[in-house]
Amino acid sequence: MLAPSSPTCSCGQPHSPAEACPTLLRGLDSGGTLLYAGTPPPGPAGAVGLTPSPLSSPTPVVPSLVGQEFGRFRVVRELGRGGMGTVFLAEHTLIQKRVAIKVLHAHLAQAPELVARFLSEARTLTLVQHENVVTLYDLDSRDGRPYLVMEYLEGDSLAHFARGPMDPARVVDLMTQVCDALGAAHAHGIVHRDLKPANVFLVPGPGGRQRVKLLDFGIAKLLSRPAGEMTTEVGVLLGTPEFMAPEQCGDGLVDARSDIYAAGVLAYLLLTGQVPFYGRTAAEILVGHLQKEPVPPHEVCPAVPQALSKVLLRALAKKPEHRFASAAELRAALESALAPPPAPSPAVPQLTALLRGPATQAGAQAATQAPIELKGEWVGRTGLFFQLATPPPVLLSDVSLVLRLPGGDLPCTAQVVRHVTAEQAQAWNMSPGFGVQLRDTGTGFQATLTQLRNSTRPSAPQAAATAAVAAMPAPEDPQAESVLQGFRRRLAGDPYAVLELPRDATLEAVRTAAQRARGALELLKTRPLSEAQKAQVERAMERVSGALHTLGNVERRVEYDATLGNVEGIERCLAAGLTATMLEQCRRRFLAGNTGREGRAAVHRLSGDALASVGRLEEALAAYEQAVRADPLDLEGLKRWRFLRARVRGTTGPR
Repeated sequence: MLAPSSPTCSCGQPHSPAEACPTLLRGLDSGGTLLYAGTPPPGPAGAVGLTPSPLSSPTPVVPSLVGQEFGRFRVVRELGRGGMGTVFLAEHTLIQKRVAIKVLHAHLAQAPELVARFLSEARTLTLVQHENVVTLYDLDSRDGRPYLVMEYLEGDSLAHFARGPMDPARVVDLMTQVCDALGAAHAHGIVHRDLKPANVFLVPGPGGRQRVKLLDFGIAKLLSRPAGEMTTEVGVLLGTPEFMAPEQCGDGLVDARSDIYAAGVLAYLLLTGQVPFYGRTAAEILVGHLQKEPVPPHEVCPAVPQALSKVLLRALAKKPEHRFASAAELRAALESALAPPPAPSPAVPQLTALLRGPATQAGAQAATQAPIELKGEWVGRTGLFFQLATPPPVLLSDVSLVLRLPGGDLPCTAQVVRHVTAEQAQAWNMSPGFGVQLRDTGTGFQATLTQLRNSTRPSAPQAAATAAVAAMPAPEDPQAESVLQGFRRRLAGDPYAVLELPRDATLEAVRTAAQRARGALELLKTRPLSEAQKAQVERAMERVSGALHTLGNVERRVEYDATLGNVEGIERCLAAGLTATMLEQCRRRFLAGNTGREGRAAVHRLSGDALASVGRLEEALAAYEQAVRADPLDLEGLKRWRFLRARVRGTTGPR
């Protein structure tokens, strides 16, 4: 039971008993140990954290940090408070880059175990680099209080966005992104352990779509830790009761499948407007997770499809081994639950084919396996669906087929684009199997395919003639050649030339140019190209990907720009969020391969200082520029050159 007590708030502000505050301590046992923080959960909407704390008495009012500097960032305003720290909006003092700074509460900085947990979040974010996980830029300490410099997100948390039951398609869209974020964490052996609406942030995207950012890895746990690193203590409950897996409520092993359970609870809440288990106390909620079966979502909200309801019930299984094995598997099941079954035309006759590629997901015996005869049917002009009870070939892999058509056999290659499991097949009243898309798009192959589908078996001379036509090399496509000629000129240059960009291009311009180049090349693939043209397209795709790899990442680009002496590009990287710590690491690597530059830059910089002190500003600016060209990643040198350039010429360059 949770013993009532007088409200005690670590934020230093007065509160009424019913008022919510992330740091309000309401549940203290007789020994002064914190049982839960926040507002007690009156029902499904409640969310509390079972986090131990050494606090048992009121703390003094914390002075405002607005206007103070944390490294190169100046605090603009407070964004919010949590149980571990306060989050502020801050701006870089030089380039006006906006970031979010999370500062550990002053009264918690005295507890080594809480500082260790705060720093553990930083290590976790450093490991997990994914578009659906908030990005960590830097970690430092000020006045004994550690702080994190993170990506600033403009949007709203899922807790405020979700008001009542949501459309199933919208829920699946959000949950597939949550699964992607969890999958990235699990790939590094990290379990989030506190997945809930407040830790899922939504950033507005194009077309009204919401982009998910997973937050707060403060109690995340590494499945495999190096010796000496902090681990969660036995018997301590960490998480939010409504979203805790049964093994998390008791003393079971917590692993990636615990996050799968929490994802199931989150999807349940979004679809029905309520969590599967709730009560007046945290203990009642935990008993529900451990002992009770959830009401199927489609019974709570009839708008939920039964196939989707079945997916959630599997995610909410009491035993981890009965749940989905991975976030990717849950993601696929969510998408399949709303996807309509394949609808081949009943007028098209069935066909048979020999499968000469891998017959199982292992695929290791593909070369020696005997061909398997499959029954199939056409789905569109170049798509086929084959019945197969055993596990199908790996998704997106290529398989070798021999199509047995009315006019004769036709060898071909196809890509596996869809799996239909036995469970899905039963729900859709069809046979399990897999769908493929034919790879061959040449005019000769298409002519042969059409002829064999619409005729009887040809005679031997006809078959030989058809085979000769199919074997003839395709002529060069004139339209494709004009496009490839432009790419050949671009590929002779550096990554900037490959993407047709100026050297002071923004990172957004880099991504847009790469996307445009890829789109043009993908369009060429749909044309009847010669073998030489196909090879040129693949080569161009590789160079475009390489250019994006170099210029699309601030650390790789800044080191590349340093080798070019491209100071404008370096300034773009700083404007895009490259921190002083990251810049210094890049500088050390650059100087290690360019000995002597640091000394030459120091001489030029001292010369510039002397010239500036006597008012010879143009000469000082030239000296500073020589220093920057010699050591382009020296932040102090960049600042002096930029400041004097603005003073002498009235320009600061790229922002």
